[in-house]
Amino acid sequence: MAPNLFSSIGGKKYRVGISLVSFLVIMAFVVAACGNGGSGSQGKTDKKHVLNIGSHVGGDFTSALSPYNPTQVNEGIQGMVYETLLFFNRNDGKITPLLAADYKWSSDEKQLTFTTRQGVKWSDGQPFTAHDVAFTFNMLKQYPAADSKGIWPYLSSVNATDDNTVVVTFQKPNPPLLWYIGGQTWIVPEHIFKNVDPTKTQNQNPIGTGPFTFNKFSPQVLVYKRNPGYWDANDIKVDELDYPAVKDNATLQLKMMQGQIDWGSFFAPNLDQTFVAKDPTHNHYWMSPTDMFTLYINLTKAPFNQVEVRQAISAALDRSQLSQQAESGYVAPASTTGLILPNGNSYLDPTYQTVQAKADAAKAAQLLQSAGYSKGSDGIFAKNGKELSFSIKVVNGWTDWETMAAVIKQNLHNAGINATVDDIQDTAYFDARNNGNFDALIGGLFGGPTPFYLYDTHLNSVNLSPKGYNWGKWNDSQTDKLLQAYSSTLDPDKQKLAIQGLEKIYATQLPNIPLVNAASWYEYSTKNFTGWPDKSNPYAVGAAYAVPDDLIVIRHLTPVN
Repeated sequence: MAPNLFSSIGGKKYRVGISLVSFLVIMAFVVAACGNGGSGSQGKTDKKHVLNIGSHVGGDFTSALSPYNPTQVNEGIQGMVYETLLFFNRNDGKITPLLAADYKWSSDEKQLTFTTRQGVKWSDGQPFTAHDVAFTFNMLKQYPAADSKGIWPYLSSVNATDDNTVVVTFQKPNPPLLWYIGGQTWIVPEHIFKNVDPTKTQNQNPIGTGPFTFNKFSPQVLVYKRNPGYWDANDIKVDELDYPAVKDNATLQLKMMQGQIDWGSFFAPNLDQTFVAKDPTHNHYWMSPTDMFTLYINLTKAPFNQVEVRQAISAALDRSQLSQQAESGYVAPASTTGLILPNGNSYLDPTYQTVQAKADAAKAAQLLQSAGYSKGSDGIFAKNGKELSFSIKVVNGWTDWETMAAVIKQNLHNAGINATVDDIQDTAYFDARNNGNFDALIGGLFGGPTPFYLYDTHLNSVNLSPKGYNWGKWNDSQTDKLLQAYSSTLDPDKQKLAIQGLEKIYATQLPNIPLVNAASWYEYSTKNFTGWPDKSNPYAVGAAYAVPDDLIVIRHLTPVN
């Protein structure tokens, strides 16, 4: 299967960049896991509580201990050692204070003021202040390669006005930047980073504000120890984090079933039989829908420049079949609005309440006929003597995508459209996608704490450059106008109105063809720890690779004994 939606962005590692007018959102998923039960060092027992986490599948670890390493950040560095100002729950959009005790916008929405939490210390004992926050942002300006969210093109200045206050000044109002500024920027100590390039430093002794300190590196395992000076130490009941390197998903699943790993992130079919049934009392999974799989179509080429053809392709798809066969039913068929449901239910226009799950070949035929196509004796539609035919690129070895491509090919054939599957290596896929050298390809739409981020990342005309994520080349002035309307106000009613306008454009114009929701792979055992997020208590995304969700999960866990 695809390693995860994040890693499918541009290479092997998911990196986030800001959208909005130049949004670089990535997302890096690595489908992995490792674990072994815990022990405890608190309370009435001397037992040490060790949490084993499987979030690294592949080769050995490398010494990447800076949160701003441009190629790879080792598991645990972001979240467990370095924190953000705020936490955004992508399941419901709620915001939780972390290093910032509070924040507020100016009346003209051009200044964002953070009040930093008092009493926080770096793990070397030095006090954390607002000056560290201002330093971090100005460091990103000094070293643009570290500004993977692309926030500085929208800022004028970031200054600490006293030890507890940071003022972020924007060039123009841009409230959605709060997620990237508050929830995706890792705050580092000025006294450690002031003379180094954060993208190049070895950072062999990471000094953070988080609940853990880095203890031991080896190519096979990373070890973190509980930070007794953490500002919320009473909520941390885990004494040690062990992150073993695991060679593949099958090994990870086996280690979890053997009780060697408590918390993992991997894809495997039929988890109810292959994982849960092995220990129904303790083995669980929850696949939170955070993103979406889609069929990108090259809008610069015929026949995709005809809306009726795009609508026909969508009508021909059996999304329930895609969900069951490609994703083992872990995720639901995607909404043709582009909303990730149920997360985006509060924004959903009732007009689009119904999700088209089953194929409608008759509707597809009607749409193609209205576009001037007629069905030939071989059952394939043609126009001006040219068959309706195109190729779908997919990455070799990403088994769920390969299965989706096969299902789509058959669905389209049933509707009179001839599609072929071009199964290629990942480097060739990324090159074709980024440079527009494709007819169609399977890919991802990356979500955020509100629906805005998905639309902005993939439909904003500013993101048409080779470095942007508007891979289908959608260029529509009304879309841009609605994105601007959302991003220029804090009024929730105006923002909802803008989102519903974007839903209508997406559902009727289909700049790409939504397939199924994409999950954050997440398996866990309650044998040694309880308090995990699940469908009934979705306080964070559960995937072991999700950051800073990993920090939030740790704050909720309690050892069994």
